Amino acid sequence: MPRSFTITCEQNDIRLDVFLSEQLSLTRTKIKEMIEGGHVRVDGRVPKPAMRLKAGLEISGEIPEDEPIGLAAERVPLNILYEDNYFLAINKPADMVVHPSFGHSSGTLVNAVLGYLERTGFTFHVSRFTNNGTDGMAGMRPGIVHRLDKGTTGVILIARDPRTQEKLSGLFKDRDVRKTYRALVEGTPPWDVLTVNGNIGRHPVDRKKMTVLRSGGRYATTGFKVLERLEGFSCIEAYPATGRTHQIRVHLSHAGFPIVGDETYGRKAKRLAARPLLHAYRIEFVHPVTGAPVKIEAPVPPDMNEFMEKHRGQNA
Repeated sequence: MPRSFTITCEQNDIRLDVFLSEQLSLTRTKIKEMIEGGHVRVDGRVPKPAMRLKAGLEISGEIPEDEPIGLAAERVPLNILYEDNYFLAINKPADMVVHPSFGHSSGTLVNAVLGYLERTGFTFHVSRFTNNGTDGMAGMRPGIVHRLDKGTTGVILIARDPRTQEKLSGLFKDRDVRKTYRALVEGTPPWDVLTVNGNIGRHPVDRKKMTVLRSGGRYATTGFKVLERLEGFSCIEAYPATGRTHQIRVHLSHAGFPIVGDETYGRKAKRLAARPLLHAYRIEFVHPVTGAPVKIEAPVPPDMNEFMEKHRGQNA
């Protein structure tokens, strides 16, 4: 049964969705859905989420029951790097899809996490959760606050509940998360450090690819540092300050040093690796609930270490 509520506002000039989120301990996403679904009234009228409240206004409504998300909880092994009552940090393996989509409705990281949460006594409740239309499926991203490409390994955060998910997503949006990646690239850069500032958007011809654009697109910046030069290849650390689709892969290709195994943005003459050798090595931020500093690292995977050892040669 829906839960009813009646609250008298005691503040001036506060947004309705912000006020209700604080009062009801629900995410702003959930509150927005309630308002747009006609479940909230201000002095008897149906409002908009951005309505500015005044002291003395009466807000009433009902909190609809959560709907099932339609995803199967699966027993898929997970390499958990960190966990507390609010989120998990998982070392994602290569070739594991993060988000379910058409053609990938099982075996994904979300399926595995739901299974793990179920076994440990947690259930991620979500009501009509949407994913901004990126793959046409709703209710398919519980707990996800950022993404890694299918072939990318390393640290990925998963929230245990919608409120933590919103807080962690806010940290990424506000660029309050420091991300460090390791990559193996073709060639040996003449520089030791480099910063690439290049707006990223859809390729004008190949719409499946992203590219650096002279005009338009979205601002993107990535710092790079050479850790080791090999024979014909290099190990690089990347520090993306923004979070655009394929950002590190696009910026390295633009700089002339594509990631080994990246057939989309690299050289396709020969298969150098089974996947793009890119690894989310470290993530640092302030815990959104406890305020404690958090630093999580995922060991560099065997395929990258083996590639480096093979191409060290006399540089070892």
